[in-house]
Amino acid sequence: MKEKLKKFRPYLLNSLLIIGLFCLILIISKSAPFGSKLSIGKSDAIYQYKPMLYNFIMRLKTGTLLQYTFNNGLGNSFFFNFAYYLTSPLNLIAIFFNNPDIMYLSVILIKVFLTVIFCTFYAKKKGCSDLTSFIVAISYVFSSWFMVYYYNIMWLDTFMIFPLFQYGLEKLINEKRIPIFVFTFAYLYATNFYLAFSVLVYALVYFIIVNFFYRKDHFKEKIQKTLLLLVSLIISILIIAFYFHMLIVVKKQMGLGFSDASDSPYILTTLNFLKSLFFGNNILTKNFSGITYPNIALNTFIMLNVIYYFLNSKIKPRDKAFAFIAITLIIDCLFSPKLDYIMHFFHYVAGLTYRYTFIFAFLAIILFIKNVNNFDQKDFKKMIPVISIILIILLLIGKNMTQKVFILNIISLVFYLLITIFYKDNKLFKTLITSFIVIETFIVGVWTIPSDESIEKNRESFKPINYTYRLNTIDDNDYMNKNLYSNQDVTYLFSSMTYNDVLDTVYNLGFDSGKARISGNFYNDLYSLLFNVKNELYLEKIYAVNSDIKNVKFNRDNIKENTEDLVFKMTGIKDIYNEVILKPIKSDELVNYYKTDFNYYLVQDDEEIYVAESSEFKTNKKVEQVVIYTLNQKKLQEIYDTLKDKQIKYTSYNDDKLEGNINVSKDEIIFTSIPYDEAWKITIDGEIVKPIKLLDSLIGIEVKEGEHQIIMEYKNDFSKSIFISIFTSISFSLILIIKKVKNKRLKEKN
Repeated sequence: MKEKLKKFRPYLLNSLLIIGLFCLILIISKSAPFGSKLSIGKSDAIYQYKPMLYNFIMRLKTGTLLQYTFNNGLGNSFFFNFAYYLTSPLNLIAIFFNNPDIMYLSVILIKVFLTVIFCTFYAKKKGCSDLTSFIVAISYVFSSWFMVYYYNIMWLDTFMIFPLFQYGLEKLINEKRIPIFVFTFAYLYATNFYLAFSVLVYALVYFIIVNFFYRKDHFKEKIQKTLLLLVSLIISILIIAFYFHMLIVVKKQMGLGFSDASDSPYILTTLNFLKSLFFGNNILTKNFSGITYPNIALNTFIMLNVIYYFLNSKIKPRDKAFAFIAITLIIDCLFSPKLDYIMHFFHYVAGLTYRYTFIFAFLAIILFIKNVNNFDQKDFKKMIPVISIILIILLLIGKNMTQKVFILNIISLVFYLLITIFYKDNKLFKTLITSFIVIETFIVGVWTIPSDESIEKNRESFKPINYTYRLNTIDDNDYMNKNLYSNQDVTYLFSSMTYNDVLDTVYNLGFDSGKARISGNFYNDLYSLLFNVKNELYLEKIYAVNSDIKNVKFNRDNIKENTEDLVFKMTGIKDIYNEVILKPIKSDELVNYYKTDFNYYLVQDDEEIYVAESSEFKTNKKVEQVVIYTLNQKKLQEIYDTLKDKQIKYTSYNDDKLEGNINVSKDEIIFTSIPYDEAWKITIDGEIVKPIKLLDSLIGIEVKEGEHQIIMEYKNDFSKSIFISIFTSISFSLILIIKKVKNKRLKEKN
């Protein structure tokens, strides 16, 4: 028992020390829940991941989790965002808490804890001491990748499991043992499919290089291992069959695709690549495009050891050659837009570039481990000229770095230069090195841990929303309901997972859809009326309109024409806008300035018609006058009066099941402001009907004159794929257990 506890001690100590250091960094930087002003995380974490996690957990706790929600844009399937962001089983630790920030932090901490465990496990399996295993764990956990991306909780699982996956890959190649590889690969894909694809590409390249070129096995042995790899991948896919089924459904129903393989929207320069090698220079793409940084650095000690690896006389030249090939391939991915495009699962990422560089970080750690395990104190003196060269490089690029990052790296290099000169293999020097790594990590963490200062407090505010209308406005201080799941902006779908066709429709009508028709948030009376947004005049989600709506075709460049055509073909009503001609109130060399009495209108200049939402706007100098169009309020009332008696009268309402009666005065179309999705099962008067797609994105139903009962129920069936996943997991586990028992009995007999 004592021996087992002794073996487990470095795992526990490493975890406690590193988690303690991370929390201390959050405390010093005043990040929530330790600070009163700052929020943990930033950007997408504030507006997507944290509200999603909070909403998911609170709905689980209150028993209100449904397959569908109308509290995200025009409506969204729970599975879509779940498949993209929330599939990690570790997220369920948040169920023990109620505060949004503590929920979010608990998920980050459990993943950091397991990252430390898996790093320590890998290091110990490679023969590292307790001290070396600690350096491995702290270096990987606090790599530049983590410093920049720690708040992306859906990526942390891949980061976390990668050391164990690497160990499983090595076991497959070296010993033809597949359990660790199978389960870690299945976990990778089930928690984040696009980062898992990056790891898969890496694994295949690694396998080909090591199996076919590095190892000196017979050709037959190489083929056997290749087949074993394929079998392992198939078993992994079967284990997560339910997840692949979910992705197929998401792809089909959401209309998701790959981005264009044209030139990359960002550029990595040699200078910025060199800067990214130095600890503390952790930066994202500037302004979501243009110059970018790969965030590949670990701490200075690891960097020096990686360089020293190629000078270490105890390392075989063959090993050095293959290590050089591996590093070169990763660097090629960074500088080659086509390779980067593949590594990012066939799309370019504006603002969040090179998400796969944790692979580079762990490869560096592998070289560090090999170097430490083949340490020669005499040969170590070769590090002196290497440090000198790096110092010169740092001095040359230092003017392009922030002052504090430059000074930190100068101090670090000087420190290690002195250590190299006077190094002795004793506890004092090892303690000095370890202490410096911790101090360096702490300083960089406080500098670079990203958080958002715009949110003062994330108070508990869960309210299951099940209104028949879409919200128009809520309390500005109600943080969690204000964002993604409150639908404050109605169709502003601040999420990577939404119906692409709906985004196009809303954009073509001139309203904010995430495609940047306009930059601000606004409410428009016409949109509120037609799309079930609570206002003075609004219609239910389901109502009847003229059959001519089937003929609506949008002109992508003319908002006025699109809205007029839609209203006319729905109701027969024309001339919904008032026209006003404006002259500039003042001008300068480049710009004309205009002022109106309205806060929302369409502006027509020589180039296009666009939305404005302020009483003042400007155009370029060549435009001598502009025409603005404001909505005619009498026409708005006329539209409402025409359609109000054709609304559904609900007999039962739930987000994923709507029931009611609707009166149709002639053969018409039942218009729904609900995104078209094949998972909606629709019955009219007890008979299943096939809907049509209106405006290329919404559900429509053709009906005859008279009163009809309508039932719409949202249902995705994953039962078969769940059965395959469970059956494969249990069967594979039983095979492993039976095999282990047989091997144990054979050993006992022998």
